[in-house]
Amino acid sequence: MTASLPVGLGYLPTGFAFGVLAVQAGLPLWLAMLLSVFVYAGALQFAAIPMLASGAGLAALATTAFLVNLRHLLYALPLLRSLPRARAARAYALAALTDETYSLVTAMPAERRAAMLLPVAAANQAWWVAGTLGGAWLGPTVAAYVPNLQFALPCLFLILAIEQYRAYRRWQPAVVALVCLLGARWALPPAHVLAGALLSALAWLGVQAWHDARRARSDA
Repeated sequence: MTASLPVGLGYLPTGFAFGVLAVQAGLPLWLAMLLSVFVYAGALQFAAIPMLASGAGLAALATTAFLVNLRHLLYALPLLRSLPRARAARAYALAALTDETYSLVTAMPAERRAAMLLPVAAANQAWWVAGTLGGAWLGPTVAAYVPNLQFALPCLFLILAIEQYRAYRRWQPAVVALVCLLGARWALPPAHVLAGALLSALAWLGVQAWHDARRARSDA
C-alpha cells in the first residue's frame, strides 16, 4: 500500500470522476462498479460512458476496447519476466496491468519487480474501485461543484509521463511516440490514427527487442 500510494493519490480522484460522469450519463451505480472491477481500464471506461449511455452495440464496444487497450501489449513485454508463477496470479497481474502500475513497477529496481508487481496491481485497483464507488454514490450531489472532470485522466497520464522521464532521463520514447502519432495522422484517416500510432510503436518495440536479443547473443 505504501508503494502504491502515489498512484492512489491519482486513482482516487480519477476513479471518482469516472463514477460521477457515469451516473451523470444515466448509468446505474452497479454498472459503474462492474466496469471498475472487471474492465479496470481508465481510458476505456471513460470512452465507454457515452457509448453505453447511447445504447451502442457489442461490436462497437468490442472494437473500441481492442483499439484503446492495444497499448497494453507494449506494457506487458518488459514485465514478462516479473510475472508471478502461479497461473491465477499471473492471469490477474496481466489483467490488472494498467499504465500507472507499469509506470510504478518499472521505476523500481529490477530485483524488486517480481515481488511487487502483483500486490501493487491489486492495491492500485483497490484505489480505483474505491474512487469509483465514492463518485457514483456522491455524483448527483457533487457534480455541480466539481467542473471539468473529463480532464482528470489526461492529467494523470501527463503526470506519469513526467515521472517516467524523471526516473530514467530518456527522451527517446517521447520522440518515438510523437513520430508515430504524426506519421499516423499524415497517412491514415482520423478514425484509424489511434490504431496506426499504436501499431507503429509496437513495431518499433519489436525491432528494439530483436536488436537487444541479437546483441546479447553476440556478447555471449
